Amino acid sequence: MKQLVFSIFTFLLLHTTHAQSNWQLEKNKDGIKIWNRKTESSALKEFKVSMVLNTTPEEVIEFLKKTSLYDKWMYKVNKGSVKVIKKVNNDDYYTYMTISAPFIKTREAITHMVFQPTDSKGVTMINLDGAPNLLPKNNDYVRVDKMVAYFKITPLGNGKVELTHQALSSPGGNIPDALVNLSSVDCPYYMFTRIRELLQ
Repeated sequence: MKQLVFSIFTFLLLHTTHAQSNWQLEKNKDGIKIWNRKTESSALKEFKVSMVLNTTPEEVIEFLKKTSLYDKWMYKVNKGSVKVIKKVNNDDYYTYMTISAPFIKTREAITHMVFQPTDSKGVTMINLDGAPNLLPKNNDYVRVDKMVAYFKITPLGNGKVELTHQALSSPGGNIPDALVNLSSVDCPYYMFTRIRELLQ
């Protein structure tokens, strides 16, 4: 069943890819590359980021499963706010977190995270999908209403791994798309810088 869901997800992702504009390299610094592109359905930008790490795929997978560390590397996530609110198994669970930024109301995000089985080439995909309706809304926050993303872990041999992250999200509320797009480089650069610091 999981494999079927993954196949459907991959098909939709590839289908969507053809419908979007081309990726534009926005930043290439300290071994971290970041691309942006505009989506067909809105003015929001999607980002993709990659880097090579001196580690193993198993260590990256273990790291990404440590929800207690999420507030140490995820962008603008409030310290101590990350919780696992529903767990299917060790490879399939839902997280809750709050995100704060200057001049806007604090956001709350619910994410479904699924670690797919490693394929025959050693590649592991981790799918992230927003689940905004899993819990009743809290009037103290604005619920993040859209998020589709993945992490891809690719072994390169000789003790090296390529980590790729692609994401498209909408923070909800009435924030202009242009303001949201300002974080489409800062967000992935911060996350991958912190991941590297914590892993190596």
